[in-house]
Amino acid sequence: MVIHFAPVSQTRTPINDPVDFEVSALRELGWALHVLSRPSHHGMFLKWALQTRHRLAPDMLDSIEQMTPFFLGWLQTILQGSQCGMRLPRFIDEWEAYMGLGSDRLETLHKNIQHQWTQHFDLRMARNSEWESAFFLTNSEWWTQWHEKVEWLRDQLGWLIKRFWEQEFEDLWHEIVQDLHNDAANRVASRKTENPSSWWQAISPRLRMERDTGSMQILVPWTMEFTVTPTTSVTCSPSVFCWPHLWVNGWQNQLNVTYQSQAVRCWAAPISAPARLERMLEALSEPTRLLIVRHLFGSIGTTGSIAHALRLSASTVSRHLTLLHSVGLVERVAMGHYVLYQANRSAVQSMGEDLQNLKRSPIPAFLQWE
Repeated sequence: MVIHFAPVSQTRTPINDPVDFEVSALRELGWALHVLSRPSHHGMFLKWALQTRHRLAPDMLDSIEQMTPFFLGWLQTILQGSQCGMRLPRFIDEWEAYMGLGSDRLETLHKNIQHQWTQHFDLRMARNSEWESAFFLTNSEWWTQWHEKVEWLRDQLGWLIKRFWEQEFEDLWHEIVQDLHNDAANRVASRKTENPSSWWQAISPRLRMERDTGSMQILVPWTMEFTVTPTTSVTCSPSVFCWPHLWVNGWQNQLNVTYQSQAVRCWAAPISAPARLERMLEALSEPTRLLIVRHLFGSIGTTGSIAHALRLSASTVSRHLTLLHSVGLVERVAMGHYVLYQANRSAVQSMGEDLQNLKRSPIPAFLQWE
């Protein structure tokens, strides 16, 4: 069963509005900390997270565990308000802008994310193990203790971020930033030629353009609506570490979308295989059909003789032979009034070659899945 988190947004799609793509070291680092704090929820990054946690000092791990509830949501919301005005800002510029946020702005952003968790979070999400550990954030009383401590939270997270950047993330950033830049450039180029419905859905499976209604459907945990007007600024941020999430948030006249980069989707996607291989493997997944193919290697027979040899009914053998013939695993040979069956050796050989040719695109070294 597939559970989609209640779609929430029926808004005018900004087809002709300017859409900016930004690559941010600070935002990416925030997502990396989120993955690092909950490694078991992010299978693709499991080895990276475990290796990184192993290298970190105990006090650093303690700080990460203490700040875990704020990595998803609170930190991302705060980072939206910390743009330093540069198209491709350096980490230190972004970090200083973040640390310079005033108490009034912090309080407003804090109330924004609290409202989303406590008022607009789809409680059905609790059925999903990915969100079960964050369910306590839907309790408004939990947030009360932090109302007077937003500057303290900013500082604690800020110094944790800076320390993590210096110890672990700076080198990693140089490894992944080119993929993010390429993704942003490809999205900008494709937006001019692709159908809007294809373009938006290509950003993430949780973003859908409804062609008939001219609306954009955003599948997120929040039951909120974002009204897009000609004056709305839409900023899309490709991310490695946000996989498999899609983070959508609105702030005044700005709509921010953090989506999994195309590179991550390519690395994580199932290996492509010929359609014939899928059909043949599906046919052989049934034990009786596999038994018939095995019997017909080096042998030939009618439906009746096969049924007699395998102690099966003629109708059962006939049904399975029809399917095996349709996918090319069995050949029919007409001989007078009889129809004989034999295994198609070339088809079975091609299936073996297809299996040997399955190859995955190169996986980034930092994932450590060699």
